[in-house]
Amino acid sequence: MVRYETAEKDFEVEVSRTLNKWCVTVYQQPDRQILVQDFFPERWKALARAQDFIRLLNQRKKKEEEALNSSDDDY
Repeated sequence: MVRYETAEKDFEVEVSRTLNKWCVTVYQQPDRQILVQDFFPERWKALARAQDFIRLLNQRKKKEEEALNSSDDDY
């Protein structure tokens, strides 16, 4: 099993072997609510998707911060 966390530690992405496939699960912290699950026949594809999820979730946080900073400039 492989786990990745976002920079803010508000999401966790896990790659595990399930029923002859590789499962990628995105959890929202702190209660570990499942947001997304995806299955892949090959481990490398699952790991790549997990890293994609982490990158997108980290970008989301940066965009929120940029939006807040730009709205402050309006005043």
